[in-house]
Amino acid sequence: MSSIEEKRVLANYPLLAGIVITVIFSLILSLNEIFEIFTFCRNAGLSSEISYLIDFSVRFLSGAVIVVLIIPALLHLSFRRPHLKEYLRGIMPTKGDSLNRTILAGIISAFCYFIICIFIGTALGTLVIDFNIIIDLETGIGWIVFLYAIVPAIWEELAFRGAIMNIMRTKYSDTMAILVSSVLFGLFHTIAFALRGDYSMAIFGFIMSTLFGLSWGYTNIKCDSLLPGVTAHYVIDAFGYAFIFHSMNAEQLLVGQFFIATTVLYPLITLILAKVFLKKRMND
Repeated sequence: MSSIEEKRVLANYPLLAGIVITVIFSLILSLNEIFEIFTFCRNAGLSSEISYLIDFSVRFLSGAVIVVLIIPALLHLSFRRPHLKEYLRGIMPTKGDSLNRTILAGIISAFCYFIICIFIGTALGTLVIDFNIIIDLETGIGWIVFLYAIVPAIWEELAFRGAIMNIMRTKYSDTMAILVSSVLFGLFHTIAFALRGDYSMAIFGFIMSTLFGLSWGYTNIKCDSLLPGVTAHYVIDAFGYAFIFHSMNAEQLLVGQFFIATTVLYPLITLILAKVFLKKRMND
């Protein structure tokens, strides 16, 4: 009879587990684009608002199924075994007295991103802060962005800074766990862009996501919580368009300069702030 450890083969090879989880996560979370759920709803005569809500619901439930059911199944975790408890404890944020501290760390991180966007946008002459972009559904992206931002903030953080990073930490150092989970986070965005047919963004998406993942992973370990990454991820995704939309529509050269600068500066400053103000030591 196979032992529990033999049945947990994928869990015993963290790198392989991380790659498999990343590919499956990319495919399932892209079902909306693959099956064009929003377009299907609109063609069925539903309003834009209802179509968005249905599309969001499918995306949100897809993320939940991956993190709560598929990942434990891939790792051969049983609800009757202590391994699942360890998994759930590993992907859940810290509770208690550190709650305000961890949320504040995420907000400060997001605030730094917006300051960088303002600074770079001003320097390049592309800055126009327009909150109508994320409020008015008729003239911009609209309030739906606040809803859609929930999916990456929760499920991407639980998958990459939660499940994958904690799997890596069982056999590797914290530094290696952050690095590998961040590269896989970048790979996830590359696959997602490719599945949507947006090949021009695939490479940039990989670089940006990997660097952002490094800063969030480091901050999360320093805080011993997922909340900094969840908070920063949500705030940046929800409000970011108000700061970057017009820069995205500038001349190609300026767009490239804007994104290169923000992609490098934001993770760098976040890492420095986490190093200076967060005292928890990492297991190097």
